[in-house]
Amino acid sequence: MKRERATALVTELLQRLDEDAGWPLELVDAVYLFGSYARGALDPHDVDIAVDFHRDEQMHARVVAYLVSSARDPRIDLRQALIGRRRGIQFQWEASERKELEREGVAMLPLWRRGDTLEQALAVLHGIKEDPNAGRAPRDDMIEEFEGLDRHIPRPVRHDLVQWRDAGLITISRLTLPDTDAVPPGRQTVMAIDERWNFDSPLRRAALSALEHVRSLGAPLEDIELAGELLPTSARRAGQPNEPRWWINWQ
Repeated sequence: MKRERATALVTELLQRLDEDAGWPLELVDAVYLFGSYARGALDPHDVDIAVDFHRDEQMHARVVAYLVSSARDPRIDLRQALIGRRRGIQFQWEASERKELEREGVAMLPLWRRGDTLEQALAVLHGIKEDPNAGRAPRDDMIEEFEGLDRHIPRPVRHDLVQWRDAGLITISRLTLPDTDAVPPGRQTVMAIDERWNFDSPLRRAALSALEHVRSLGAPLEDIELAGELLPTSARRAGQPNEPRWWINWQ
């Protein structure tokens, strides 16, 4: 990505913050730049931005719903409020993760804090000197299976997965799921799928594709937990332990 486009993306983000358009932008406390763009690279891979935000009652309720029932990730609301559906910015959301990066030696440039004017933030942005020798920042905790997906997998998650793999606790593989809209047989299963997702929901497609894959591996429906819930099926006998042997979920 050319630096000019990256600067335009960050400028738009700052303008949105300056408009103070209510929830969830009102939760943002500070914004930091780091990575190759902050070092002056002319062709950064993307723009790395750390966002400190606080959780009000509404955000807290959405976080709980996300953790309990795999509802919509509330950070998606923040991302879209900050930059819409544009690509090119990779966000770091948790202050604890930002501080961990700082302890590892990653330089964080304070770009905007609550109370700053747009002019102040733009002065910081345009004060970054271009450096043809800066190059792209190395991507930590990367393995072949994450290539092309790293912007969708937060660095702390990649770190834990790689550590577990290296310790022999898990294996990591990458595959292409079959695209299907066929619901596994069984009235209870069909009703459960229909109640959770609309027919045009991408989450429904993801669920059905994953189900098709694990069933092809021999997994019985009664042993599958899908997005935090056991699949209801007539094959599960009364008194049978509700302990899944297969789990399907997504980030």
